[in-house]
Amino acid sequence: MESDALPYVAYFSQGIFTFSADRLGEHYRGRSALHRLGRQLGHAADDLDGVLQEPRTGPLIRVVLHTDKGAVMRNVVVPKEHVVAVTLDSTSRPDLPLTDVEEVTNTDQALSALGTRLRSRISLRSLNPGGWESAEVVRRLNAVGSDWEPRVAEFRDVPDEVRAACRAAVRSEDLQYLAYYTGGELALEVDHLGHHALEPFFTQIAVDTRRSFYRVFGSQLEAVARRFNRIIAGAPPGGLVRRFVLDVEQGAVYYYRLDVGAYLVGVTIDQSRVRHTDERLARLAIRLADV
Repeated sequence: MESDALPYVAYFSQGIFTFSADRLGEHYRGRSALHRLGRQLGHAADDLDGVLQEPRTGPLIRVVLHTDKGAVMRNVVVPKEHVVAVTLDSTSRPDLPLTDVEEVTNTDQALSALGTRLRSRISLRSLNPGGWESAEVVRRLNAVGSDWEPRVAEFRDVPDEVRAACRAAVRSEDLQYLAYYTGGELALEVDHLGHHALEPFFTQIAVDTRRSFYRVFGSQLEAVARRFNRIIAGAPPGGLVRRFVLDVEQGAVYYYRLDVGAYLVGVTIDQSRVRHTDERLARLAIRLADV
């Protein structure tokens, strides 16, 4: 293994464990549980990949499950083949769904780089999983800035602070869709999907159709989180899923748990902005956690 950021990495082909490499020591007894975790995550990702074909944003290329004890990542190399990595001693705080926990960030970035190297061996281009390759370039860019007002739909009463924070978080350049759920039901939806700058992303699907998909899919993500919790139970790192990322070829869908029945769903449809959007959502989740 080339990086300390990958304490455990495994390769799966056709849903079957192929081989693994790790730095866990010769007496470590949890490898079979890690292999099983990777296999089950692969099955769940395949199911989600089928659903995520509908909004025409490409196949699912990366999944990140971030718990209060660590994280599990799965990156596609080619169809039916993927790599899985696990962090085992995360310093993540259980009360905050942070993306900038150093160990989780380093492992995520290292696994994405590994997947890209494996693709390059067979002359395939990078899919930029996680937006890592463009993250620093995007960070140096100034915000586009716009007087465009986001579309806002309120389905339940929400505190003024929540409404204002969500409106401020959504932007046409990165976080283009945001939904706030309470009691397991959609309460607030804010988006910039109709912004003129996003017209190139809608050559195969109408804005309203894609928005409707995110609304329906978002309502299902609490059930998806429960499935992920069952998968991760009994295997390192364990814990409760507080954040997960479904990274597709063209952007990503994010889930951030705020409390029981309360969560955020965010979307970017620009792959170069996947990392930056994740950070933006993390800041919003921290702000709303105490509301």
